[in-house]
Amino acid sequence: MKTQSHFGPSVILFFSTALWGIFWWPLRHIENAGISGVWAVVAINMVPLLFLVPLVIVRRKKFFNHIKAKCFIGIAMGGGMAFYAMAFLYTNVLRTTLLFYMSPVWATLLAILILKEKTTYWRWLAIAVGFSGLVLILIDKGASDVTQAFNRGDLFAVLSGLLWGYGTVLVRKSTDIPAIDIVPNQYFWAMLISTFVLLTTAGSPEFRVPNPEQWLNALPLIIGFYVIITLPTIFICTRISQILSPGRACLLMMSEVLVAGISAPLIAGESISAVEWTAGFLIVAATLIEVYSPQTEQLT
Repeated sequence: MKTQSHFGPSVILFFSTALWGIFWWPLRHIENAGISGVWAVVAINMVPLLFLVPLVIVRRKKFFNHIKAKCFIGIAMGGGMAFYAMAFLYTNVLRTTLLFYMSPVWATLLAILILKEKTTYWRWLAIAVGFSGLVLILIDKGASDVTQAFNRGDLFAVLSGLLWGYGTVLVRKSTDIPAIDIVPNQYFWAMLISTFVLLTTAGSPEFRVPNPEQWLNALPLIIGFYVIITLPTIFICTRISQILSPGRACLLMMSEVLVAGISAPLIAGESISAVEWTAGFLIVAATLIEVYSPQTEQLT
């Protein structure tokens, strides 16, 4: 049975993923440096992967153990990472973040189906409250022009949440696989999936290949944020997802919504409607319900 012994990992996960609330900010600057469109998403996954190559080489004998499970996890969580970043290219910050956080719904439902996990009434309440906020976002007609219709960015955001939720279930099911061997797979598949999406833009201005000077201008920011800051939090998130219930892990990651809700209007100048504020409040409330509710579910 799970008890309050998971309070520590829950707090660590909550604050680590809060940093993802400004994930969009360096991405915008990388675009301004000339690495525009989906090229920017390829870059922020490719560069961290290059830093992980020495780790893969050192652990090469163990790295290919459980390779099938690692690939499924990599496709799910790497796809979630890729589509999440691409969503920022086509819709606004808060909308992307909120739509991504359908992941607790997917994670909990999949955990029940795949892991045979027992779920408390408190978690259903948390999901209902969070889902209510997400529904408000989808039906909001008072937001800015870019958010008035369900667009490609919205689709990418929802898809990223679905894949990430499924990925957390697979990670929870694979506690015998070290997180240190899972993360390189996530970045590999994130790079591969974003590259595939990039290829679908061939022939359009978005497909224009950045020149060497633009790559060099963007590199310090890619390393500074997506390697030094984001990469360690991905390790933390993956490892803690092996300990906590998938639904709980995804709900705790909603700390990102709070940071995004503050940073989007202050830094990006994005206006936030009353409906969006209400939706954000409901999603944060869902997190608080989850954190302070008794956890009695267990795996069978």
